[in-house]
Amino acid sequence: MRKREQMAKFMSARFTCLTIALAYFIVGGVWALFADQLFAVLLNQPGLADHATRPSHWFFIAVSTGMLYWLLRYWDAAVTVSQESLRKVNRSLRSFSECTKAITRTDDELLLMRGICRICVEVGGHRMAWVAFGEDDPEKKLRAVTHWGAEGCFFIESLQASWDNTERGQGPAGTSIRTGKITVFQNLLTNPRYEPWREAAEKCGFASCIALPLKGNKKTYGSLVIFDAQPNAFDHEEAELLEELAGDLSYGIRSLRLKAAREREVDERLMLATVMDQTSDGVITFDANGVIQYTNPSFEGLCGVPVDEAIGVSIHDFECSKRNPEFYRAILGVFSSNEVRSGHFINKKRDGTEYDIDARISPVFGDNGQVVRYVATIRDVSQEVGLQRQLRQAQKMEALATLSGGIAHDFNNILAIIITNVEMTLEDIAADDPLRKALELVHKAGLRGKALVKQFLTISRQNEQPRRPVQIEGIIDECLQLLRATLPTTIEIRKQIEPGLGLVSADPTQINQVIMNLCTNAGDAMQMQGGILDISATATQLRNSDLVRYPGLQAGAYIKLVVADTGHGMSRDVLDRIFDPFYTTKTQGKGTGLGLSIAHGIIKNHRGHISVNSIEGVGTTFVILLPQINGDETVQAAEAPQTPGAAQGHILFVDDEEDYVVGMKMALERLGYSVTAETDGRRTLELFRRNPQNFDLLITDQTMPQLTGVMLAEEVLKIRPDLPIILCSGSSPDTDNAVSPENAKAKGIRHVLMKPVEKAQMSAVVSALIETAGGQQTN
Repeated sequence: MRKREQMAKFMSARFTCLTIALAYFIVGGVWALFADQLFAVLLNQPGLADHATRPSHWFFIAVSTGMLYWLLRYWDAAVTVSQESLRKVNRSLRSFSECTKAITRTDDELLLMRGICRICVEVGGHRMAWVAFGEDDPEKKLRAVTHWGAEGCFFIESLQASWDNTERGQGPAGTSIRTGKITVFQNLLTNPRYEPWREAAEKCGFASCIALPLKGNKKTYGSLVIFDAQPNAFDHEEAELLEELAGDLSYGIRSLRLKAAREREVDERLMLATVMDQTSDGVITFDANGVIQYTNPSFEGLCGVPVDEAIGVSIHDFECSKRNPEFYRAILGVFSSNEVRSGHFINKKRDGTEYDIDARISPVFGDNGQVVRYVATIRDVSQEVGLQRQLRQAQKMEALATLSGGIAHDFNNILAIIITNVEMTLEDIAADDPLRKALELVHKAGLRGKALVKQFLTISRQNEQPRRPVQIEGIIDECLQLLRATLPTTIEIRKQIEPGLGLVSADPTQINQVIMNLCTNAGDAMQMQGGILDISATATQLRNSDLVRYPGLQAGAYIKLVVADTGHGMSRDVLDRIFDPFYTTKTQGKGTGLGLSIAHGIIKNHRGHISVNSIEGVGTTFVILLPQINGDETVQAAEAPQTPGAAQGHILFVDDEEDYVVGMKMALERLGYSVTAETDGRRTLELFRRNPQNFDLLITDQTMPQLTGVMLAEEVLKIRPDLPIILCSGSSPDTDNAVSPENAKAKGIRHVLMKPVEKAQMSAVVSALIETAGGQQTN
């Protein structure tokens, strides 16, 4: 092929139109001169050789030579045009072929556009090509996406072109984007519309250009601009071919964008599917007819129905719908209204366990505005509801604490007057006196009132009791020994105690009270049908992540005590109120409603946690957490009982309750003491200042106007630091920190007594302090 092309070039160089015409003229002239002689010899007719060549012959040769030259020139021009056209066609076909390869093999939009520009330059034979996108900003700027060719002389980024109908929007790229049509500038150096960029074009050797619009979604978004070094380089045929090329490029860009969009959509769906599978919220979808299409693992965990038992089932026949009618009715409401609904619901699992949910049910609309499916998202908020319940309970206890502290002082003062005077009256009357029985009932009622106030303070966590390290299993065994004798044989008792539980810091009497109360309630719940009472104790560890479920606790080691029964259970309404004081579901005379309230107060007072879960018809479970302590912690020693000595000494007694002062003065004097009684703290201080050595003991009330008991004690101790002082109060330490034993001792007060004080207790404390003070003075 190469040799043939070289031969053709050689022949075209040797035989031009002029040489052929001259050769023809020479051959024709030789023929005209010597043809007669040749034929005379060949025909043996010598006469023919004498004929002269006629001028007509020479004219014919000259004319035919001219015609031949013209025909050859015409043929040569036609061949040249044909070859140029063929070259352009071949170039365009090669460009199309390369562009097709680029479109089918390139997966990146930018690389595709850059490849097309390269093909237009390197294969198409043009000088430079670039792609511009029209921005949707107010200035309608042109953004250069990519280009190929003319590096270093034509800076696309600095063209400052626009596709607006302004001076800088009249260029080929701006015009094609604005009009959506092919724009051809056959001579850049003379076209006035190219004036802003003429100098750059001349510098780079650009003579003509064509701008081909790039379209998508019925909108022109860009332009492919091709520059050529020759003017008039883009004829109609070339423009049509390039227009088709631009159409293919637009199609390629659209295809890549659709492919990228599909990939993003697939990625988003995969990500959404992953999120749906991993989210803690339950998700269920069903079509417009209510047939379930999808449930995620969280929904399966909430509802308790496996996926294979849910998919394809109508929501009307769904197991969860039948178990949870309120949630089902909410779904039906969305079906009828096609509006989003959300709310709080109480649902049940297969095992009957109730759980709180926040649900949102939404219709999903298609392009035609019709509902294509429904989506319900469910969030388990049982923990949040439980925390809110605990918060409400804590608020109730705080309110009760405030109430208890407020009434304890005055009520205890009243009880102190009653108990003190009744005790003295009982001492004065004979054993067979008709009034003795009535007075004993009054005394008994006063002591019950004292115990009731103590219970109130226990419920509100305001009655600190001495604690010591104890083993919880010993308390459990003690309780079970009592329970076996009282519970019917239809109730089976099961005990599971983990070996080596360790110790808790507790008041064993109060812990015994809690366990007995819970077990007694469990026995009442199983009284009719019988059942199983299960008591277990295990060691557990609370991490920081667990504390959200146990507000008020700290991370560390705990002993977990569980009391479970298989009784009739409780409804949610009852469950929300079981720790409220005086609330009970038992018949009159069977319970006061204080048992669980006291148990709640005791556990909280021990820095623990108590919770309950109950299912009607299944049973109830109480869970108690008590902080574990190290075995080497010291045991809080109980105060040794003091034996009263001989009653002697001078007591200064002050209380703002006049009736109480009268009663206590009489009681102390009966014990053999000399008593100076006052009802005003300031007057008492003045009396003491006049003769401080005249008194052996000061007994003062805390809550007095103008001068409290602690303030009086501080002033007295400044005068006489060795004087023993007893602080009495009807308030609790939480209501008044000053009456706590620790704070009182820090002020120099020897002992704190909580009203109402019985005669025996007062006698023992007074005797011990006076005896101790007397011994110190002797020493």
